[in-house]
Amino acid sequence: MNILFLTATALTVSADSFFCGFSLSLTSKKKSEIVAGIVLTVFALCTAANLLGNFLSDVFSEEVAAAGGIILIAVGLNNLINTAPEKTGAEEVFKKSLVVGFAVGLDGAAATLSLALMGYADFYVPLLITATHLITIVLGTHLSESGFFSGLKNFKAAAPIMLIGLGAYKLLSAFL
Repeated sequence: MNILFLTATALTVSADSFFCGFSLSLTSKKKSEIVAGIVLTVFALCTAANLLGNFLSDVFSEEVAAAGGIILIAVGLNNLINTAPEKTGAEEVFKKSLVVGFAVGLDGAAATLSLALMGYADFYVPLLITATHLITIVLGTHLSESGFFSGLKNFKAAAPIMLIGLGAYKLLSAFL
């Protein structure tokens, strides 16, 4: 197994988690729920994809990145349009992080499925992809707390615009 190839793949599909962790933590003080929800969702998706990859051959679709992009755009638009005060309860934040985790985890699951079909079907592949998502999410949430970005917390549309931009990027990259 080429660990450099696996790590590069895991970091590539985890980049969007950095921006999601950053944007979600701009509007929420409950960072542990954000991180937990996204990471648990990514792990479940990658584990399922790894198991599926053990049973399938010659089946893989790039369109899952497009589906993730559409979900991120929908979440961002909902957050941008919704002018009601945000529900900040732990359950509401956790639900939001599960939806975003599903969106950012789809490409990780697709990569896991692809790797499993290439023979990298070991149990540590979903763990590696989940770990890189965890690291990038934590980096994103910590960066949002830095003094350099403190002004973004006052700009309520920043987080939804970031999610919409990330979703548009994922959607376009799936077809280019």
